[in-house]
Amino acid sequence: MAPTYLETISHFTTFLTAYTHTLLYLRTLYPRTSFVHSRFHNTSVYQSRHPLVCEWITDAIAAVREELLKGSVARLAIVIFSYEAGEDGAMGGAKVMERYMFDVSAFPVVDKGDRNMQIAWEGQETPTGSDDEEDGGVMRRGKTKALDAHVPVDLSEQFRAALLALTTRTSVLAPLPPTCSFNISMELKDEGDIDPPIGHPQPWVPVQPSLQKTGRKVTIRNEENEETVEPGQQKNKEGFDLGGVRVTPIRSVEAGVLRFETWVEEGRAKFECRQRPSTKTSFTSSTG
Repeated sequence: MAPTYLETISHFTTFLTAYTHTLLYLRTLYPRTSFVHSRFHNTSVYQSRHPLVCEWITDAIAAVREELLKGSVARLAIVIFSYEAGEDGAMGGAKVMERYMFDVSAFPVVDKGDRNMQIAWEGQETPTGSDDEEDGGVMRRGKTKALDAHVPVDLSEQFRAALLALTTRTSVLAPLPPTCSFNISMELKDEGDIDPPIGHPQPWVPVQPSLQKTGRKVTIRNEENEETVEPGQQKNKEGFDLGGVRVTPIRSVEAGVLRFETWVEEGRAKFECRQRPSTKTSFTSSTG
């Protein structure tokens, strides 16, 4: 029996939660002693033990889940950035170090009334999934069953491979400066009926211009008044940091109706930054 779309999205968001926690450990954004080691889809993962970090990630991915169900998301990104302190001790602008990308544009778009129906590609045979009520796709304490329980075997193996590939790829990346933080951002599909989720109250805020997609809504740009910026002075230019200067593939996942690709983009600032004294790490969420 094929899983419902709600169950499938829950499996993905639970995977995304574990992926985020593990990435924070692998890139040492927080002290490694603040993480607990566990197993997920039969591979090693890590979870932060700090309650505020756990709460923030849970809330951010719950907000991601709502947009995924609407079918409005083209890409997700876990963005690692660095703040440089000025001479007066004030924090400067954010510089993008790395972006861990998920291309989810191939996720099916399912009407709200059909999300509890079984879903599979035509002619596909899917192992039996869970008949239990979906849990929101977030990591929660106090569960009596494993978070990877009842996940179809082929999807579980794909998640396992993606987590292993993340560990392998990050092991060869240059270390990050000690002033790094992170956020989770979304890039929306280029469709006229899709608007950014930045109403009031809002779980998302627009990202800085350097991470905004160019040309999505020309009405917000005044091309006649745009200034010509010399190379090396374009850090605030729209879309300047998209794509990075080095792209490393991580994994293509194709199982059931979930088809997505993952890769890491290393930003220009990463190769220009200097080591600075460590400062407190923070986190935000944003949308592009």
